[in-house]
Amino acid sequence: MAAQRSGKVPFDWRRCAVAALPFMGMISFWQVFDGLVPKMLTGTFGLSNAETGVVMALDNIFGLFLLPWFGIQSDHCTSRLGRRTPFILWGSAVAAVAVPLIAVANNLGSFWLLIAMILLTLVAICAYRTCTVAIIADVTPRPLRTRGDSVNKIVGYAGTGVMLVAIGLLVPAVEHPDYLPIFLLQGVVIAVSAVVYRLALDEPRAVRQMHEESLAMGIDESEIDVSDDPQDGGTERIKDPDVRRSVAYLLGGVFFYYMAYNAMTTNISRYAGDFFAMQGGQYAIINIATIAGGLLSYVPMARLSMRVGRKRVALGSGIVMTLGCLVMWAFPSFSPAYYAIFLLMGAGLGAYDLCVYPMILEGCSEKTVGRYSGYYYTVSMAAQVVTPIASGALMDVAEGQLFLYVAAMSAAMVAVTALAKHGDSLTTAQILERERSVGE
Repeated sequence: MAAQRSGKVPFDWRRCAVAALPFMGMISFWQVFDGLVPKMLTGTFGLSNAETGVVMALDNIFGLFLLPWFGIQSDHCTSRLGRRTPFILWGSAVAAVAVPLIAVANNLGSFWLLIAMILLTLVAICAYRTCTVAIIADVTPRPLRTRGDSVNKIVGYAGTGVMLVAIGLLVPAVEHPDYLPIFLLQGVVIAVSAVVYRLALDEPRAVRQMHEESLAMGIDESEIDVSDDPQDGGTERIKDPDVRRSVAYLLGGVFFYYMAYNAMTTNISRYAGDFFAMQGGQYAIINIATIAGGLLSYVPMARLSMRVGRKRVALGSGIVMTLGCLVMWAFPSFSPAYYAIFLLMGAGLGAYDLCVYPMILEGCSEKTVGRYSGYYYTVSMAAQVVTPIASGALMDVAEGQLFLYVAAMSAAMVAVTALAKHGDSLTTAQILERERSVGE
């Protein structure tokens, strides 16, 4: 076998990259939304930071209920297009139309039209957000899911980086900029990513290929001992209490991860304006550096996780996040050296999420990937309901403490994740040994 001769585990990068395109369209939207909608709310409509935080939390309140629901519905979908593809296509179509209308409402000065378009967009995004990550697990053998997730994030955040550059170019440094060009471009990105995905990937065939590759590793997904039968309550039963606790701890880590991450993304545009003297779309340079750190780290961290384990990489990444935030808090005056810190923080953010999501999926079967992806997003949404309001209130009374808040959330993330005892998968050496056994 080729894998045995080369000492490497075969991995279909192209299949994962194509499957990641809807994630790119979805995730790039959040940089535009989190960065510019707060400016609309405070600049155009005169809301306070706390009131803006309440509006920014609305999407997360929707997500608490809609993300797991859509995830479960996709698990049970029997469309000839596959389980995830119908949700991806319809959600993308609605979002591509609704996103530009957010900027139209801002230009018209219509607050309620703005809120209506935000809600329509967020429901559409919720309809397929869980599917954009579940499809990667669906088409990737279980031990290689960290690699698959790395491809998903590389494709996704490469698109996000393009949108951040576009923000810097298309948002002028004026008191009331016209945001329509950047929101129109975002709608096009969402639409094109979905169309190319549909043309280039046959979901049912890709899932069959995953099964064949898994069998070559000695893994039969159809024999994973779990149940999602309606007679069992329609929920996967994990019998081992240690595994249940580990999943709970990992979901707790995800909660604190998003408490930290969303606080930074929601407030960085205003923080950069007040402390770093950045105007207009200049704050996007910070986000570009952060995303670049993630992009540069995904492949090496995925490989490292297959050598030393996902948990070790996740904990080390969380420590990097915490230390970077403490430096930013202790020395708030801007220095060009801070771009290096944001680069490292981006690497930490990316590597943690890269490892923890596949660790959670180790406890479920292929029949409930959508359900557990929904749990992951439910926890993330819960954090993002709380943190915009809490961090927004903090910004109103003690703006300089933003990075101390982020550091505290990152430290809590590390502490909770350390308690998990399960979630690592086969290492590279173990996969090769299994393939040799199957080949014999």
